Amino acid sequence: MAIWRKVLAPLICCIIFLVIFLFLKNGWIIDRRVAPGPEYGLLLFLLPGVITALIFRGSAIFSSFVGGVASIPLCFLLRMVFYPRVRPLVQEVAYATSAIFWCVLGAMLVQLLIIAYRQFRQQ
Repeated sequence: MAIWRKVLAPLICCIIFLVIFLFLKNGWIIDRRVAPGPEYGLLLFLLPGVITALIFRGSAIFSSFVGGVASIPLCFLLRMVFYPRVRPLVQEVAYATSAIFWCVLGAMLVQLLIIAYRQFRQQ
């Protein structure tokens, strides 16, 4: 049963990561009005980490990282096949790296809140 937990957690994170990527690239979630500007949509990549950490508490940070890294090739493949190339490859890699960062940060925030709650309950 433990092996399924180790496989299922990154898989769920990967699926949620891909869904958020597709929502942002299709424009179903509008995150900015002006084309050159900050990418507030990257904050949505907190959700795969948060959901993974809430479901699988034991390996939340590692599962979020593996799920994010596993979904990047699929995101690049979808980007090359279905969407016009707007940015150079270096910017795409930077976007993917920051998306993985936000995904892992979401898991870390949940872990921090769980530890803080446990400390509060012990007091």
